[in-house]
Amino acid sequence: MHIFDITISSPLGDTPARISWDGDTGQMTGKGGSGPMEALSHSGEALAFNVGIDRPMPMTMKFSGTIAGDDLSGTVKFGMFAKGTFSGTRAA
Repeated sequence: MHIFDITISSPLGDTPARISWDGDTGQMTGKGGSGPMEALSHSGEALAFNVGIDRPMPMTMKFSGTIAGDDLSGTVKFGMFAKGTFSGTRAA
């Protein structure tokens, strides 16, 4: 099981979340609730997944990142509207 505490940086500010996955099944939990990580791909240091949200408006967030030891960082696309970044560390 892989568990990371991340911060998502968007045009609306920073949002903390936790992602956890095992194989091709995962979940993201944040202040607005939790949901499945869809289209999850983890190969070597590369990680990619999508998460659907309802607030502040319905959209799919598309994450693409790199794991380097206990650190994770990458980019996130917020539907068709904007892009941002995310970073985090492996949870103890």
